[in-house]
Parts: sequence; C-alpha cells; structure tokens
Amino acid sequence: MAQPINKTQFKEFCLRKLGKPVIEINVDDDQVDDRIDEALSYYQDYHFDGVEKTYVKYEVTNSSVTVADSIELDPDNDPHFKVGDAIKEVMAVDHGTDTGTAFATIVALDNTAGKKRIFFKKPSSGTFNVGSFVTSDTYRAKVGDTAAVRIDAIHQGAYELEYIPVPENIIGAVNVFTPNSTSSIGSGIFNAKYHFVLENLHNIVRGELVNFQMSMQHLQLLEELLVGKVPMRYNRHQDGIFLDMDWDTLSVGEYIVIEAYGVVDPTTYPDVWKDRFLQNYATAKIKYQWGSNLTKFNGMTLPGGVQFNGEQILSDAREEIQRLEEEMSNSYSLPAVDMIG
Repeated sequence: MAQPINKTQFKEFCLRKLGKPVIEINVDDDQVDDRIDEALSYYQDYHFDGVEKTYVKYEVTNSSVTVADSIELDPDNDPHFKVGDAIKEVMAVDHGTDTGTAFATIVALDNTAGKKRIFFKKPSSGTFNVGSFVTSDTYRAKVGDTAAVRIDAIHQGAYELEYIPVPENIIGAVNVFTPNSTSSIGSGIFNAKYHFVLENLHNIVRGELVNFQMSMQHLQLLEELLVGKVPMRYNRHQDGIFLDMDWDTLSVGEYIVIEAYGVVDPTTYPDVWKDRFLQNYATAKIKYQWGSNLTKFNGMTLPGGVQFNGEQILSDAREEIQRLEEEMSNSYSLPAVDMIG
C-alpha cells in the first residue's frame, strides 16, 4: 500500500507494522488515536521538520461595543451618541443609582445598519459586559435622564488587551516589529541608512562590501541603544504574545508583526504522515500501549498452555521509544543556542 496521506491511513499503517491483521493488536481505536496525537506532538516539539518560520501580523484596533440597531449614530442625523462623549456602563435601562464601573471616551462611531458600534481606546476604569447597558450625556439629553441602551456584543481592541492573540499552531515567538522599530535612525529621506548609501554609493558599487556591512550593523546597534527592543513575553498555553510597551504610541490601522515558529499541520501538509521518524515513533507508542494492556493478563494460561507475554512487548516498546528519542536529540533536533552572561 502507498504511503499514508491522512490520519486514518496512518493509523492503519502503524497497526500493520505491528502485525495486523495476522496478529490481533489488543489496543482500542481511541487509544491508538491518543498515541498518534502524542507522537505527533513530540514530533512537532523537537523535529526540525515539525515547525516552520512564520510571521503573524496584527492590526491595531480600538475596542467597541455593539448596540441596538435602532440607535442613531450618524452625526448628521441627530445622533444618540457623539464622538468625544464619555459613555458609562449601567446595569439597567432605568439606571437610577444602579451603575456599573466601566467608563470610556468615544473616539469613533459605526452607523452601519445591523451593526451599530461605538468605538473607544480602552475603558478608563472597569470593563464593559454583554447584557449590561451604556449611556452618555448626549443619549440622556435626547431620550431622557434614565435612558440607556443594551450592549449586544463586545470587541476588545489592542489598546485594551495589550497583547497580540495568536493561533494555537504558534509554539514560539522570536522577534517583534512595530511601526516605531526604526524611529531612532529616521524615516524616508531622513533615514540614516539612506544617507549612508547616498554618500558612499561609489565605494559600495566599486569596492568591497565589508565596510557597508559593518556600518549597517553599527546602525542597528545604535537603534537598539536609542530605542531598544520591545520586551516580549510568550507562553504557548496562553495563546497570546504580551508586549511591554506604551500602546498609546501606536495608531489605529498600523500593524505589529511577530516573527514566530508554528507547527506544520498535517491536515494542510499531508506529507507529514510520510515522515519515517514519525511513523516509527507512533508505532512504538502504540506498541507500548499494547504491551501495557496485556500486562493485565500476566500469568493467565489460555487453552493449549499459551500465555500472554505483555511484559516483553512492553519492554521492547520502551527500548524502541528510548532509542528513537535519543535519535531525535542527536539527529533531528536543532542545536541548542548557547547563552553567555
């Protein structure tokens, strides 16, 4: 049979390596799936073919609340809310003294039918909640002193989150690039690199590039000293990259780019199932499960004097797994980066 190209074929491939259908493999289908997932996770964590360098871009956006479609936000049509208004959360339409804790200043309005949205950078205190209500001086003046409108949905933007959401396939973040990354050496015709090339073009074209390369490295060092790199914190279980920076220096519509590593998804790239190491490692994992299941019957004699030998299967699988993990460390893993200091 041809090499597997999906998980179902991969499962049958591993079971055939263990002897199916000539030998009955005493492992449940769910156990096989679990061991394959375990092997794939190990492969993606340590094998150099299990991940790829990628770039995650994130657009800087405001936070917003979506309100009832009957609310008028158009500034030309006597709106219920205006840019510059301070909106506050209340817990009921007739708010009285039953107020929430969230306050924010309106920076933009979206009057699109079916999706009326009120935008703000971030609450000055508290957080807005779906199901509560918001009001403002303009709204109370237009409708009545006790008027408020229900929040149907909430979108938290970059200024409020202060982190970049990333998909689950990202397992490592390396570097961050923001619009302010090169502010220390200027932009446009005031860029230091531009002037260096302009003034040394003749030498660059006709001479060696050693001086140019060293000068560029020197400019990069100056940039890091004058501006500094944005401190970045990332844990793959949080699904977010935290940037310790002043988010107010960014403008809506700008992009932050993260240099990262993501796993190679076998659903998108089915050639992963053809990897020999993954095949051998998953088979060894299933064999270990098989031996573990059979140890329950140790000492039990079947008709004809036959006995199960689950311990031997378990021991063989354990040795195979240990050998394969050493092979991974020695042959397939990227070398560790030395840290000095």
